[in-house]
Amino acid sequence: MKVLDGPWPEWRAPDMPTSMTIGVLDGVHRGHRALLSRLEETMTRVVLTFDPHPVEVLRPGTSPQLLTTIEERIALLDQAGVDCVGVLDLADIKEQSPRRFVADVLVAKVGVGQLVIGQDFRFGKDRSGDVALLRDLGSEHGFEVVSIELVAADGAPVSSSRIRSLIEAGGVAEASALLGSRFSLTNTVIDGDKRGREIGFPTANLRPPDRKIIPAHGVYACLATIGGETHHAAVNVGVRPTFGGNELLIEAHVLDFERDIYGRELTLEFVEYLRPELAFSGVDPLVDQMIQDIAQSRAILESAPSRM
Repeated sequence: MKVLDGPWPEWRAPDMPTSMTIGVLDGVHRGHRALLSRLEETMTRVVLTFDPHPVEVLRPGTSPQLLTTIEERIALLDQAGVDCVGVLDLADIKEQSPRRFVADVLVAKVGVGQLVIGQDFRFGKDRSGDVALLRDLGSEHGFEVVSIELVAADGAPVSSSRIRSLIEAGGVAEASALLGSRFSLTNTVIDGDKRGREIGFPTANLRPPDRKIIPAHGVYACLATIGGETHHAAVNVGVRPTFGGNELLIEAHVLDFERDIYGRELTLEFVEYLRPELAFSGVDPLVDQMIQDIAQSRAILESAPSRM
């Protein structure tokens, strides 16, 4: 898959007309996938996305927590069969009128032949452009506009903000159902205080990745991928109150696994929430609970599909 990044005026349009959609597409959730499914397979399938998040540009100093980093988003789009991803910085285009944006970016730099959008799509300076204007501009420039209804689940639209709220509350299974894939996070395994190893449950410790939404404090059944190999894991997200901790860490006890993975990249896919993080009166009750957590994680993960 081709990636267009850097200043958009330096982009080179694909050699054939493109079928494209545009948006942040944070999470590449079921609503986004509905747009992707309508891209015309006989054309070059293109997605224009944004990095940094538009909120960071429009409200400097804010740091929205994301479902996906730009690297994760590009990988998901690649898996979905997209041929090309263009990464725009809103700061470079936010003063463009809708008409200029269509002519200068979509037509001149992306070669749009078909544009697939949601019915609530807005674009251009001050979000002044809408679907009706796009249809007029499509007639002027010779491209088709396909507008689709928003995807709903349980009576409400599927949206990135809805999914973020679920994850913040620990609802990782519900969030994954709306995503169409499991919520995951990736970071480098760091050296810890070895408390897990001392009590018989060694953990791979991760700091929260920058700009990623983090699930609610608690224990989760997860899939852990290291060097292309996927294993089962019981994972604690929190501050380890039993030991008086205050730093947020993600601690993964990888089941039936004893290799040294310090300094290596670990990806955790969150399958199911088990319980909140608790402060125990001592090590013995903590160990008893961890034995239960591991047994419950093992049972959940043995029946869970490896991929959604």
